[in-house]
Amino acid sequence: MKKIIPLILIFLFLGSFHANAFWTSAGKAIINIAKISKSSKALPDDEIIRFAKLASEANGTKRVGQTLGKLNLPNDVLEDIYMRIAIQQHKMSRKEAEAMFTRLTGTQGFRTTLGKVIGNNPAGTAGHLNELRIADNATMHGFKVSGIGQKFVDGIKKAPTDIDIVLKKGNKTFAVEAKNYSSTTKISMVKYRADLDTLVQYRKVNSSDNVVPVFSFTHQPSPQHIKMLQYEADKRGVQFIVGSPEEQIIQLKLLSEILP
Repeated sequence: MKKIIPLILIFLFLGSFHANAFWTSAGKAIINIAKISKSSKALPDDEIIRFAKLASEANGTKRVGQTLGKLNLPNDVLEDIYMRIAIQQHKMSRKEAEAMFTRLTGTQGFRTTLGKVIGNNPAGTAGHLNELRIADNATMHGFKVSGIGQKFVDGIKKAPTDIDIVLKKGNKTFAVEAKNYSSTTKISMVKYRADLDTLVQYRKVNSSDNVVPVFSFTHQPSPQHIKMLQYEADKRGVQFIVGSPEEQIIQLKLLSEILP
């Protein structure tokens, strides 16, 4: 029995690599970073490996962006590069990357958000991946993704801000501020109220689009926070939702049907 358990663990480990890797004759795993785009201008694998290493360094994503900017590559090739870098960095599986590329390629903000995913800030990577996964799930439930990280000057904050995800369903536009905090993260109510006010201002500026402002949490906030978070959102007429990216979209789909 003691010999069987390690074997089971080995098979589970190998299975976790199946979607992302293939194996050499020597048994060495190689991450599958072959091109996703069909473009003949897609970069070779060795360039992806070089960029993945560079992106992991201090100011690496900026340097990657500057280098790629000089190559004058088509947008879909740049999306392909960033997704393959994320695969090489183990931040996204090959399976997820291929499906996401098919559904979101060409979407406003998709490429720039992918560029933020590959940086060396784990919290930033998690937050931007969360935005992409919400947008991706939205496409699978009949929403149109109008933008990811859409720039917006709210006239309140000292600098331009952005709306994490802008979705359309029927005659409604959902402006989503999405947070991927852990359930134990201490939430700044000052920043939270400021983000709520940005959503309210976005609704005001785009009143003709029938905007529904939404603040979402992927993980359930701590009990001492959630009542206050809900209260502040309700006071401003902002929808407050909690759940995985797919669960969030199911809730938004329901809202699209019941809201006037």
